[in-house]
Amino acid sequence: MELKGIYPIVPTPFLDDGSVDYASIERLVACMAEKKVHGLAIMGALGEGPKMTDAERTEIIKLFRSTMPSDMHLVVGTRAPATDPARLQAQKARDLGADALLLGPHGIQKDKPLLEYYQQVSAAARIPCIIHDYPAVTGITMSVELITKMFETAEFIEYIKLEDPPTGMKMQALQKTVGEPLKVFGALGGNYALEELQLGAVGIMTGFVYAELLVQLFNHAQAGQWTEAKQLFYDFLPLTRWEFQPGVGISLRKHLLKRMGVFTSTKVRHPGMDADAKTVEQMIQIVDYLNAKGYQLKV
Repeated sequence: MELKGIYPIVPTPFLDDGSVDYASIERLVACMAEKKVHGLAIMGALGEGPKMTDAERTEIIKLFRSTMPSDMHLVVGTRAPATDPARLQAQKARDLGADALLLGPHGIQKDKPLLEYYQQVSAAARIPCIIHDYPAVTGITMSVELITKMFETAEFIEYIKLEDPPTGMKMQALQKTVGEPLKVFGALGGNYALEELQLGAVGIMTGFVYAELLVQLFNHAQAGQWTEAKQLFYDFLPLTRWEFQPGVGISLRKHLLKRMGVFTSTKVRHPGMDADAKTVEQMIQIVDYLNAKGYQLKV
């Protein structure tokens, strides 16, 4: 199995009382399938994975897997403060139908236990694992040398979701040390998607709601249509920038999905910031600008 293309990291919908909104998950899958994405990634940082109970994780994974078209891959976020619970999470996600894991680190900033964690958890999973390299959220910085060892010594480590800026420089450094096995997914809201694809990224895995624009960008890149790719990317870049604002990005995505009729509520579980009306309004003005240029984005 090969992961390639656009894999939105999707938010988890909740009702106003904080309970999981399973009906909205079904609408979310249908919405993303319509955008022709290649798969979905759930319960990562944007999906509020650490805020879920074990029972909720189980039901959410089962529902996504049963609702998604068979040709769409399911990537499940997995992260725990210690190796044993992460191993159990990984095995359970696999048994529930995950095609791959987005594997975040534990919280100890030491290379040896980090390497052992990735070796042991990926071996327990026995499905493709994606290193989640996102120091701004995980608090863990992984060097080029450490990541290289992970690729060299862990059979099921096959990809990296690179969110340690400047991403282009780190990607090029890894290409020199890891070589052919390196498969990179760009992220960080899609803010560097064009440049990452130019450098050879296999796809983009991020929370941008208008994933159809990333699909178009990826298709242009695959066809070598770089002029068209640049025109498209430079048009929608202000929207990715606004959606990706730290702290409030989850809420902004949920506001868009509610306006589209996909989510029932914009609820973000505590602790989490809700976007104020003016910030949402300023996001919509960017969508309106793009629609005036002919993009036909739902809002």
